[in-house]
Amino acid sequence: MKTKAILTVHIILFLLGNTVLAQTIPTPPKPPTTHTSSSSSMSYSRSSSNNSSGSISIAISNTNDSYKFKAKFPQKKYSELLSVLKNELESKKMTKSGNSYSWISNADENEVYNVNLNSKKLVMFLDKNVASDALITKFEALGKTLKTVISGNDETKREAEELQREADRLLRDAERMKREAARIQREAKRLEQANLQSYKDDAIHIAEEAKRLAEKAADISTKASHKGAISAPLKMLLGSSKTILSYSIQNANNYTWPNAQTELITALLRDKIIQSKNDVACNADQTGVYINGTKLTNTQINQYKSILKKYNISSENTFSFYKTGQNIVILNDNAKLTNFLKKLKEKGYISSLKEKLLLEINGTTIIKNGKTISAKDVAIYNTLLLQNNIIPAPGKIIEITDSNAYKLGYTLNSKAHLGTWVMH
Repeated sequence: MKTKAILTVHIILFLLGNTVLAQTIPTPPKPPTTHTSSSSSMSYSRSSSNNSSGSISIAISNTNDSYKFKAKFPQKKYSELLSVLKNELESKKMTKSGNSYSWISNADENEVYNVNLNSKKLVMFLDKNVASDALITKFEALGKTLKTVISGNDETKREAEELQREADRLLRDAERMKREAARIQREAKRLEQANLQSYKDDAIHIAEEAKRLAEKAADISTKASHKGAISAPLKMLLGSSKTILSYSIQNANNYTWPNAQTELITALLRDKIIQSKNDVACNADQTGVYINGTKLTNTQINQYKSILKKYNISSENTFSFYKTGQNIVILNDNAKLTNFLKKLKEKGYISSLKEKLLLEINGTTIIKNGKTISAKDVAIYNTLLLQNNIIPAPGKIIEITDSNAYKLGYTLNSKAHLGTWVMH
């Protein structure tokens, strides 16, 4: 029996943030996640223009041996900080004296952590030599949350944009080096055979450096996306007329996303996860769900999934979406693309999984190989799409290419695709 290997490649910049553009060097599979500590520190200070607000200062030290967090803040931040600490730290470890709270944990006569809060100051210490990996991860995440509470989302957004700019720069450098490696290889073919090996070595070295930069760019882009940043390719799509969603559409032809989006954004505004319906960056990956830089709790995730379920978007459908004004981009993480195409073949909509196919799946309409299909068929397609974890959206395509690869997502140009490839 002839066997066939199928490789699914997720090409989601920033988004799902673990990969890069299709024409860049592929990133190898990630090894199992392990906790590692790094030496780093940061500090900054800011004075408010409103004298009654007071000033803010935050200092964080995160080394192989310890995690330290020190902050001074306006009194108005006190109650919110107290609420976060009470939710995250064990109540049996807490003691109270007036407006001062302390959480202290000891193990085998060693102090694991010590947290002290009063109306103007917060100090946290964690000894990594005795703390578990889970506790270390929890304190590092807690520090990020507390920093956001104290400094506000503006500071987090600024950091996210800086990270994304760095990722975009590294990706451009990687692409430039990749082109240079290809140029050297072409040059080698025009030279004497005696010189060919040295040119090959140079090309390999440059290609390896390009791969390293691409991997670093992907890592930085992931961190930036968790803080709410949007990559350059996504910004390009969100500025395109092809991704505009008409709000006059209401569940036409089994197209449920417009209503789901409206109800979801209303809930996010109510819960103060977002401040405007015109600026939403929802990034889902293996570490969690992040919306505009805020990591959702499991309770919040389940709450929002219950909204989506009403519109036939199953709880197993994991995706990221980005919204600017009326423009929307939806990237599916676990789309069952091959199964969807097989269903089309079973129903007689396509004759083969090897023939060229281009579907422009815009929601209320679908254009198949340049021809608009009937409203009745659009409703059937949309149902099949949702059953296979694919959410239709303006500007989105499904394609069977000349090389019999399957593509789902958005075409940026003749060489770049944002979404998923299934390669045979």
